[in-house]
Amino acid sequence: MQTLQSFYYDNNIEIQFDIQANCLVLDQLTQRNYFVYTRTLQLYKGVTNIVKVAVKNADQKPLDITGSELVFNIVDDYVFANANVVLSANVTVTNASIGTGYVAIPGLDLVQLDREQYNYNIKIRTCWGNVASYVDDNYGAAGQVFVSNSAYPVHPPVTLDLGTIEDPVISAIYDFGNI
Repeated sequence: MQTLQSFYYDNNIEIQFDIQANCLVLDQLTQRNYFVYTRTLQLYKGVTNIVKVAVKNADQKPLDITGSELVFNIVDDYVFANANVVLSANVTVTNASIGTGYVAIPGLDLVQLDREQYNYNIKIRTCWGNVASYVDDNYGAAGQVFVSNSAYPVHPPVTLDLGTIEDPVISAIYDFGNI
């Protein structure tokens, strides 16, 4: 007997943001905990993708985002000078006092994307307007996202017609049918 194992891993994004809910800039914190690297976000066409978001300060401590609105964007930067947002979704805040939320990206919204590699960012709308958040410790505001169609194909399989062959010797027609 064969056994298939399936694993469920959360797509987590940790972003840094150093403005308090009352629009005061946080005191400069000594950074003790660093991101080693930012993991590439993996999204699949054809299924709903849930991405969890955690907002933290420069010391990786949860940050209160009460009164703020977060927007998740997928950016096509294939031609750097013409980079544009190809998909945008609001982040649903689950607990503002500890800065957590999620964004649900329907798989059918990803069908319009032709390429596999894009960038993502999260804007935070505060009383100061749109403010950048950072996905790494080097003030990088864009992370990488890979959009895959291979796991859950969106388009139905194509019917392949093998056609017919005529045998002139016995005047028979062989129909191979469809696959």
